[in-house]
Amino acid sequence: MQQKPLAVRWPRHRTCARTRVIGWLISGALATTSLAGHAQYGIAQFDTLDVRHDRSKPMVVRVEASKSHAVACLYAGRAEELQNTALFMLDLAPEMKADTLLAKTYLTVGYSCKENDPGKALEYMYKALEYAERSGKPNLIGWVEKETGIVFKQMGQFREAITWLERAEAHVISRDEVNRTACHMSEAYDELGMKDSAMFYAQRSNLITAAGMDPYGYARSQLILGRAYAAMGETDMAELFFQKSIAVCDSFDIVRVMPTALVGLARVRLAMGDPNAAITLGRRALAVAEQATNLPSSIEVTALLEQAYHAAGQPDSAYLSLKKHSLLQDSLVNVAALSKVENMRFGQQLKDKEEEAAHAEAKAERSRNIQYGIIALAVITLIIFLLMLSRSSVVGARAIKNLSLVALLLVFEFLNLLLHPLLDRITDHSPLLMLLAMVCIAGLLIPMHHRMETLITNMLVSKNNRVRLEAAKRTIEELEGGGTPTASSNERKAE
Repeated sequence: MQQKPLAVRWPRHRTCARTRVIGWLISGALATTSLAGHAQYGIAQFDTLDVRHDRSKPMVVRVEASKSHAVACLYAGRAEELQNTALFMLDLAPEMKADTLLAKTYLTVGYSCKENDPGKALEYMYKALEYAERSGKPNLIGWVEKETGIVFKQMGQFREAITWLERAEAHVISRDEVNRTACHMSEAYDELGMKDSAMFYAQRSNLITAAGMDPYGYARSQLILGRAYAAMGETDMAELFFQKSIAVCDSFDIVRVMPTALVGLARVRLAMGDPNAAITLGRRALAVAEQATNLPSSIEVTALLEQAYHAAGQPDSAYLSLKKHSLLQDSLVNVAALSKVENMRFGQQLKDKEEEAAHAEAKAERSRNIQYGIIALAVITLIIFLLMLSRSSVVGARAIKNLSLVALLLVFEFLNLLLHPLLDRITDHSPLLMLLAMVCIAGLLIPMHHRMETLITNMLVSKNNRVRLEAAKRTIEELEGGGTPTASSNERKAE
């Protein structure tokens, strides 16, 4: 794949790098303090007011609150609460009439299982994309495409991830989504060893000017820039951005980014020949990772600590870190096994919700069909009665036979719609037994139909004969009444 052009990079002045770091960190902290609490629209926030459960609120408000709460849970590492929110949104799905709301719902469900079950996540991402494309909203389409690319990136399929992220890049409009998309593009290119492209997208992600505007996005972009500069060997610049990312994570409690930023800075310090600083940062990263029960980060930290302790001349501590690293890897295997069971449980819950929604939709569809059947049957019956009660119209037996046949089919279809759920339960979903039951119903309807048809035909024949007789009498009367004037006129002509 062709690399992206390298953007203009910041200048390097190693002699005063530490001074710039301190100055920029102070100004960044001041900006963070001044903008804290002024998060703009679109930033994920916890639903502390329980708006999502308030039935008095419009569906749009409830779905938006649920989505924002779910994303905030994702950022905070609250996996169980995220799953519960996703299940709640599936409960709301049958009431949603807008494609936008359904797209956000299925995307949130994809969020809830992308960490442990990428296959299930992609299934819901594709559903979300279908509804997003129906909505015609570019930013929503790009958001779904970006999340699909992230799942592929987590699976290690980086080129497929880049393909989806490039699609997202063409659609996303909002500043937040442009930031996220560029961050993931940079990481994917970094994994492929394409450092220039990684740097290009790292700098492109840096469009959030203050942490208070979007704390997570700001912390992520600083982390990505730090990693890009570290890969290029520019340790001073990497240290600056890692420090800024750590400061924002510390201020806003962003546990998903914090361990990675600490590890990145520790590796920089280790590369600069300061193993003690790397050890301090590693210990802090390990504490944060353990608090958030983030085993992959804990494993990465213990590997770093083992290297740092060796570099510091502390072989005993290095051995303990190596031992803990091995134990954590075993724990990760055990957690993966337990996670499969949990994924099965959550997958069954999702399946149950889908079946409930499908059942509700089928019930509503059956109710509509029954109403249509009643309307059609009423119309046909009314026509027949009008023909029977009409004093002037003459109807042939063939027309009555055709109308009665249509009425028979409507009655049979109406009974099929009405009795289908009952027969389904009684026969335990057996197609053969249901077919036999419907044949029995048809066997009862056909004799009734023949009797009704014969009765109606006889009544109409009698009515037709009466109508014809009355018409003949009127014709005779008209002819007899018009005979005298005709004769007198002939006599006058003869004279």
